[in-house]
Amino acid sequence: MSKLAIEGLGRIFPGVRGGKPVTALQPTDLVIGNNEFVTILGPSGCGKSTLLRMVAGLDRPTSGQILLDGRKVEGPGADRGMVFQSYTLFPWLTVSQNIAFGLNEKGMPERESRAIVASYIEKVGLRGFENHYPKQLSGGMQQRTAIARALANDPGVLLLDEPFGALDNQTRALMQELLLGIWEREQKTVIFVTHDIEEAIFLATRCLVMSARPGRIKADLPITLPHPRHYTLKTAPEFSALKARLTEEIRSEAVLAAAH
Repeated sequence: MSKLAIEGLGRIFPGVRGGKPVTALQPTDLVIGNNEFVTILGPSGCGKSTLLRMVAGLDRPTSGQILLDGRKVEGPGADRGMVFQSYTLFPWLTVSQNIAFGLNEKGMPERESRAIVASYIEKVGLRGFENHYPKQLSGGMQQRTAIARALANDPGVLLLDEPFGALDNQTRALMQELLLGIWEREQKTVIFVTHDIEEAIFLATRCLVMSARPGRIKADLPITLPHPRHYTLKTAPEFSALKARLTEEIRSEAVLAAAH
């Protein structure tokens, strides 16, 4: 149960070799409520990942602040779990050991840790692969492990930066359903960055569209499609209407970005 408040958050990167500073994110105000699943769309370079990294505590804002349940975010913490597009598992650890990593770092007793790991292995469909190493897994299985590792720590907020971007279409669709099923059961607060409009609609309770750089939130669209969601929802008229609206929002920003 976590509420996120973003107040005047901005990020300016210094110029390279004496060049002009680059404004990645204009001062932004945003409130994300408990258990919301928020997706973020926008053209490349608009500040989506920068925003996510600041919420994760991996990058410092130039202005403003982030409050999680009223406490200021000043660095990484166990209250936020992060999943990246690239596969970030420890190659020398097995699936079980990767998932247990954060639990071990917190000093959790082994019996309790084993029970949590077993639970998430079941939830992400990796039973039988507990003792496999990352190089023995497909890309989709590696991302399942990364999601399980993030969730095993029981974070208040789950942050995902294009986690399915490198997967083939079929695997990507299966991973969307897997993640949505976990969220429907566990009701985490989720922020999910993607370039895929269908993915953004299918997963979200709310979709944000960012402008071309310097980034700002130009649209904030509630997604009121019913739960539980099945992949056939993507052919429904209401889904198509949302896709048409978001496509136009994104297209107008892509045109502006290309002009610059």
